Amino acid sequence: MAADIYDPLTEYVNVFRGRFREVAKNTFAKLAEEAKVNVEANRATCRQLYSLEDSISELKSSIRKWNALSILLWVVFGVGGALAIMEYSNLPTQAFVAILVGVGAVLLLQLQWVMPRLNTLKEERDDQEGTAARLKAEAWKQMEPLNRLYDWDVLTRMMTQTVPTLEFDPYFTTQRLADLQHVYGWDGTFNDERSVIYSHSGLINGNPFVICRTRKMEMGTQTYTGTKTIYWTTYERGSDGKRHAVQHSQVLTATVTAPCPGYYEMTRIIYGNTAAPNLIFYRRQSGLAGHEGSMKFKMKLRELRKKARDLSNADFAMMTNEEFEVIFDTSNRNSNQEFALLFTPLAQESMLKLLRDESTGYGDDFDFSKYKMINTILPTHLQELDLDMNPAQYKHFDYDVACKDFQEINSRYFRAIYFALAPLLCIPLYQQIRPLEAIYGRDMPQHSSFWEHEALANFWGQNHFKAPNCVTDCILKTKQIGGEGDDSTIIVYAHGYSARKRLTYVSVVGGDGRSHEVPVYWNEYKPVTGMGKIEMREDNTDTVDSSTSQLQRLSHIHQVLEDNNLKLYRRHIGSKII
Repeated sequence: MAADIYDPLTEYVNVFRGRFREVAKNTFAKLAEEAKVNVEANRATCRQLYSLEDSISELKSSIRKWNALSILLWVVFGVGGALAIMEYSNLPTQAFVAILVGVGAVLLLQLQWVMPRLNTLKEERDDQEGTAARLKAEAWKQMEPLNRLYDWDVLTRMMTQTVPTLEFDPYFTTQRLADLQHVYGWDGTFNDERSVIYSHSGLINGNPFVICRTRKMEMGTQTYTGTKTIYWTTYERGSDGKRHAVQHSQVLTATVTAPCPGYYEMTRIIYGNTAAPNLIFYRRQSGLAGHEGSMKFKMKLRELRKKARDLSNADFAMMTNEEFEVIFDTSNRNSNQEFALLFTPLAQESMLKLLRDESTGYGDDFDFSKYKMINTILPTHLQELDLDMNPAQYKHFDYDVACKDFQEINSRYFRAIYFALAPLLCIPLYQQIRPLEAIYGRDMPQHSSFWEHEALANFWGQNHFKAPNCVTDCILKTKQIGGEGDDSTIIVYAHGYSARKRLTYVSVVGGDGRSHEVPVYWNEYKPVTGMGKIEMREDNTDTVDSSTSQLQRLSHIHQVLEDNNLKLYRRHIGSKII
């Protein structure tokens, strides 16, 4: 059994960071060995390519200089010729001859020296660019066997090797979803108004978690502006005692505010644990970690002390560690007893250490909510990180660059995911409590849940499913209809909005004292729904022939797009269903 983690920050520094680097290094080496990449041949090809690219860069610099000289000579030739023609009758004969000689010399220089040199440089550049393209194609060909071996789950496998308490599923199954709903009380209405962009599910010491990114539509407003120019005449008496007409103009501005759909994406971690099953709280990022002497900290401390003294608020009592209470403010909790059960002195110390560190980890960059047996973490650092784990990001024509990128990309992902889970790891009781399935084991049906279906549809893109008149983003929802065995059909509904141009006249009083109707054009958004289809086959066999290379397995996948119907043969290859 893997050892529990009670101080995730220290464990990362002392153990997991270095271990993951080694695991990533060894994983890449094994992939390269399986692919039988001729490393030295690739390095030789890349050396030639980079040397040639340097030469091409120098040639382009020379071409720019010679182009500048050529333009200058043409300008001199044109100005000199025009001067000779226009001033022919006014110029002395000697001056005219001198100009003609100068213009002729410039033309001769341009035609006999500059243009030939420029053409030679361009030909040389074109030849070298052609050679460079062939070298790059050769380098890509040398790396092709390795580039085809990358799969969607290489990162999660490495994370499990590094942190044995973490276990990732090949994909989010119907059973894992059912566990979250029926055992831990996950509210399925969460998905009613959201579409899953990607999800990665698994276990922390036997307790389920999901890392997911979802898209949600929220109806907001947009302000539209219209203008109208008005003119009027007034009469003023001048210094001569007579009345004079004075013309005036003014641009009138009017606005119309109308409903407008907005689309927002968020990455969160959902975690189920039966510890403290009735506890409810929500804490927001406070920004107070590391600022214990600040006025804001002292004001917050006074506020919490006052709240704790309020006898009508029996659900909140200050714990001994007041710094923890201020920095990890959960004064909205509903049970002091269950809260103390979770946040022991050890948990408080680990959490404070995590919140105060902004060099190794991310500091206080997460919201943490618990609703009975469901915990939700909203880490800021995950919001800008694309965790779909598409293996295309590892592909490169240069072996050494690919090796470096593979380790750096995965180390960055590992750090981000680890510290997103770290608040949960700070709580000893969460790791000490394991469900019966984690102790005795249970066969889990391998059929994918609708979360995976939505992620698959979003991977293909909204344009395959949206209505023709839809002008906004879409919320993709799916419905699985019957099939035989592992064959099924997924109906994809794309909920978006069409826009119709509207005109409203707004009454505005002008400088002439009269009311004017200012036209304002605005968009009226109406819901529309498009529909598409994914025909899917899952290979849910328990074993995968280990002698079959990843490249051969991937060759089983074919994708055909016809009109608005998407057909996909989807194969479980021991990792991600794609």
